[in-house]
Amino acid sequence: MSNLSRREKILLFILFVTVVFFAYYYLLYQPIQAEQQNLENQIANTQSEYTTVLSRVNQIEDLERELANLKREREERLEVVVREAEEILAAIDFFARESDVEIRSYQKGDAENGYPFTFNLEGEYFELLSFLKMLDNWDYRLVVENLSANNIQQGENLIGVTLNLFYHQSDELRDFIERAAG
Repeated sequence: MSNLSRREKILLFILFVTVVFFAYYYLLYQPIQAEQQNLENQIANTQSEYTTVLSRVNQIEDLERELANLKREREERLEVVVREAEEILAAIDFFARESDVEIRSYQKGDAENGYPFTFNLEGEYFELLSFLKMLDNWDYRLVVENLSANNIQQGENLIGVTLNLFYHQSDELRDFIERAAG
């Protein structure tokens, strides 16, 4: 090295520093940066998974309440009750009194698989709506087959409604319940 001139020594030193710098950059710094970026991505993914899991955990109480409500509703729907025509009429009369709807007349028919009814009702719009909601929420076997409405008097807000209902209850159901009980 003593044969080299000062300029050559400086150039060799610069070359050595450049090689060391590039070696450090490509062999150490770049892999460390790539690994750091990979770890940051994993941390972000883990945090998003944590947030998702936390939101699901926070929903557990609501889902349990909803499940309990669905179970209760299913049990209510599966509860089989044999109803007589008089019980159905009493329930409809109760709904009419609660919603201020007047039953003008009714007629009970005969059928093999249930009870058909025809009602002539009179009331205001929201009262009739309340009455129909009560019917809808009472028993799923009570079905509105026909409904027709007309305005009774022009000056009043009264509406006349003819309502055909059918309560589905087969004799087979009655026999099944009697056999299960006895």
